[in-house]
Amino acid sequence: MSQMVRSAARGVFASRGRFLLTGTAIALSVAFLAATLVLSDSMRGRAASDIAEALAGTDAVVQGVSLGEPGGGPGDPARSVRRSLDPDITERVVAVDGVDGAASQWVGFAKLVVDGSTVGTGTASDVGRNWVANPALNPFRLASGRPPTEVGEIMIDRSLADDAGVAPGDVVQVLTATGMHEATITGIAAFASADAAPLQRTVLLADGAVSAWLDTAAPTEVLVDVAEGADRTEVLGRLSAVSDADVVDGPDYIRTVQDDATSPLQFLNVFLLAFAVVAFLIGVTIIFNTFALTVARRRRESGLLRAIGAERRQVLGGVVIEAAFVGTIATLAGLVCGVAGVGALRWVVGLTGVSLITGPTIVSPTSIAIAATAGIGATILSAWIPARRAAATPPIEALRESAAEPRVVSRARTASGLVLAAAAIAGGAVAVVGSNPVWLMLAGAIVPALVLCGPAIVTASARGSSPAARRAAGVSGSIAAGNLAASPRRSASTALALMLGIAMVSVFSIFASSLTSAMGTDVREGLQADLVVTSATPDFSTIDPTLVGRIAALPDVDSATALSIAEGIVAGKAEAIGGIDPTALPTMYDLDPIAGDLADLSSGGVAVVGDDPARLGGSLKIEFERSTVEAPIVAVVERSTGGFEAPAYFVDHATLDASVGRLLDAQVFVDLADGAGADTEEAVSALVREAPGSFLATREEHVASSGSEIAAFGYFIDGMLILASFIALLGVANTTALAINERSGEMGLLRAVGASRRELRRIVRLEGALLSFVAASIGIAVGAGFGWAMIDVTGGTEIPSIVVPWARLAVTLIIAVAAGVVAAAWPAFRVSRVPVLELVSRDR
Repeated sequence: MSQMVRSAARGVFASRGRFLLTGTAIALSVAFLAATLVLSDSMRGRAASDIAEALAGTDAVVQGVSLGEPGGGPGDPARSVRRSLDPDITERVVAVDGVDGAASQWVGFAKLVVDGSTVGTGTASDVGRNWVANPALNPFRLASGRPPTEVGEIMIDRSLADDAGVAPGDVVQVLTATGMHEATITGIAAFASADAAPLQRTVLLADGAVSAWLDTAAPTEVLVDVAEGADRTEVLGRLSAVSDADVVDGPDYIRTVQDDATSPLQFLNVFLLAFAVVAFLIGVTIIFNTFALTVARRRRESGLLRAIGAERRQVLGGVVIEAAFVGTIATLAGLVCGVAGVGALRWVVGLTGVSLITGPTIVSPTSIAIAATAGIGATILSAWIPARRAAATPPIEALRESAAEPRVVSRARTASGLVLAAAAIAGGAVAVVGSNPVWLMLAGAIVPALVLCGPAIVTASARGSSPAARRAAGVSGSIAAGNLAASPRRSASTALALMLGIAMVSVFSIFASSLTSAMGTDVREGLQADLVVTSATPDFSTIDPTLVGRIAALPDVDSATALSIAEGIVAGKAEAIGGIDPTALPTMYDLDPIAGDLADLSSGGVAVVGDDPARLGGSLKIEFERSTVEAPIVAVVERSTGGFEAPAYFVDHATLDASVGRLLDAQVFVDLADGAGADTEEAVSALVREAPGSFLATREEHVASSGSEIAAFGYFIDGMLILASFIALLGVANTTALAINERSGEMGLLRAVGASRRELRRIVRLEGALLSFVAASIGIAVGAGFGWAMIDVTGGTEIPSIVVPWARLAVTLIIAVAAGVVAAAWPAFRVSRVPVLELVSRDR
């Protein structure tokens, strides 16, 4: 055994360059996987521990009856939409036998404004709360200063204070549902031991300011402290008896809050994990390719060992130990880099505008074990498969073997691949025709189909491109194309890694482009206003409701109208309900009515966004936090107002205000008088600048920026493309180096018959470029097809049409080809420096 270990170690050190590239691919794949798992653990673990600590004194919670689950997008809080409590609920709770104390908790929208600018971006929520005087029930702790005691005094969380650069004693403003309020910071708070509540920016108010600032007459929930020694179950039953509300046990409430805190980021965890798995598969492909070629090159050596008495298990064991040696070292390096690189992954994710839960990195032993097992296990398995085949080869046959791989592609293999490809295409077609996502699973058969058909595809591509390569690069191009066709399995396995990476990126690029287009289509087709005022953050309304009136009063402004949005429950699902002026809005935004009359909204009707005119005349029930509206459907419109959370239903302002209270505006549309000049636009701009939380754009600017909520998603995709492509191109470099070693005699003959060093380098670089071109082209085709089918089946009304970003995909193809040239440059340079006689004399 010790002899086998020493032999494996000598084999690794004898081929340091090859195994360094292989080890780097393993390390990067493991690092990405480990960083993703650790980041997910850190966010969940940090949020869970902070919430458990903050709510440790809460034994029970009284909440309004749940109306339905929210339907918001990424970053929206996942809490249920609930009916308002009675104003006197806290007094009734305190009077319950077994209750030692109770505290009202009001929650609403509140955004900090400093020096005329709102503080905080991203998907974290801007939350206003009352300061709870009972320390056992208060989730916040005093970090510095004092609590607010009067109207006009506030505390803010420590993270928000750091972002704003403010301290106790500073005078700021707070934007709430009732407008802008002057406030003095009296203290800084911490959420338990954390700087802030997970994914929230919190402004804490005095009890006296809650009703006027947050526009609420009743608490959002009541926190309950059960007396020591009292039977909690009995107390919960008595609490249910005195209130028409939901009573939740403290531990259950804590678990719900913990789940809600991280649920907005679940989509991100899934997305990152998908990329991590693809990157890992790319790494595994490279590992398998390297060991397959290494074992093939050693067939003579293996046959010689078998001829002098070595057993099959000894030959197999030597290769497996060699793989375990490389895999263990590379995996350990990957784990270290992955844990250390969590901060870098946070930064890359931050490019998307998604707010993350901050705090120290939490390294779970389970996550480390998963990443380590995957790295070492995949390396050993990738080596074991070709080693087992080599160990089973009779010694005489192995000694006779002269080529590293057979140059004839098995017809049975190609036929099997074609069958799988046909099944994958059929599955995608059935999924699209029948709108059944289950059939998309069959479309996943395209991956094994590419594995099986890869050699035939590469051979056909190489032979087909040979005339073009000859015209473009002369004899060098023909030789490069011939080299690919001469080693189809090696070329195909190398191309597969790049195919997977580019296919994955293509799918998400199509998704991002289609979603961006869907979000902007309504804006491009419907917007008629000259100017548009938008909220500071796309997910929350932040425009002072008095701004529209001040703009409308300006000279040379024909009219101005606002859009307000509230969340209501329709058929058990949360939907965005838009409040509009049914007379003014249609002159500035064409909602494209197909049935009914929007003017009838003034009489208490509702307009439905859709394409079914038969809904006209029906009725609709909308449940809000404070009331329920049952209204006749008086209009059906095909177009909404654009954006990630565009309203699915419209009512007039009076109906919405009566149902939910005063709202901040989401958008303001402005129509200028004919002949209005730059002075009028500047006057509007001046008013907008005086209203923090508002941004002004012309019609052209607003149309161009429509869908900007996910524009940053493209940066994230680009980052993932770079990483996946880098790992894949390590395989190109590694395989090119192996191929050069295999064809050293052939290259020596080329030099002997007159080929210059420059021409030799050119041949190798062209081979890398052709291989990358074939891989990238197939990857883009597969990604485009699968992405098209997936979006068509699952996109629904949110993504009504598929948009393929051909320009981005063309750039991806160009970058892949250029990177293939770069990956082959160093092996090409090395072989060009080897003397001719040494090349010719090398054992093939």
